[in-house]
Amino acid sequence: MTRLTVLDTRSEHPEHAVIVDRVHPDETARSRFRRRSGFAANAFAWSADTVCPNGGPSFVLREHIGWLAPDDVSPADAPDVVKQISFLHKSDAFDIDQFRVSYRHHVHVARRHMHTLWQYVQYDVVRVEGARAELADGIVAVSVLWFRSTDDFCNRYFASPEDQAQFQSEEGFLDLSKAFSFVLTSLPSAGPADRPADV
Repeated sequence: MTRLTVLDTRSEHPEHAVIVDRVHPDETARSRFRRRSGFAANAFAWSADTVCPNGGPSFVLREHIGWLAPDDVSPADAPDVVKQISFLHKSDAFDIDQFRVSYRHHVHVARRHMHTLWQYVQYDVVRVEGARAELADGIVAVSVLWFRSTDDFCNRYFASPEDQAQFQSEEGFLDLSKAFSFVLTSLPSAGPADRPADV
């Protein structure tokens, strides 16, 4: 499994972290998601689940690949890649098994309506540990979406207004009043291949 830990400081790079995600430098990209988050976060560290960097909450996750970016397509400007991490709560109308069935189906929904979505990986939350774990109460899944550029992310998030409406009509399994997202870029590289193996 994989671990995602909220870091205390933006400059921190834990010794065992495979990837560190930091706040994206583009203000327009960051402004797409202004909803108040469940916890403050300057950066995130991805690592093996056996290693817990300082900070928290720290999520132990089980990976489910929606799709990976093609090997033969690279970003024109790697630091311009946008990585959106969303923390999700299920609707009260769904139990956890029903939620996960709908969550997996959401991959196909995204394929149909988000044509510039470069890579999509879902994570089920197995448990939450570390400092401030109580702030993650109720989070059942973490979605990670990659876009090749801030232009795609800001201006072509959905293929059309009709696609956006159809996409949003299939989000009934989520409690969107509690969901929140961070707009980030990754170090050492923002390329979508930079994701921790699910071990």
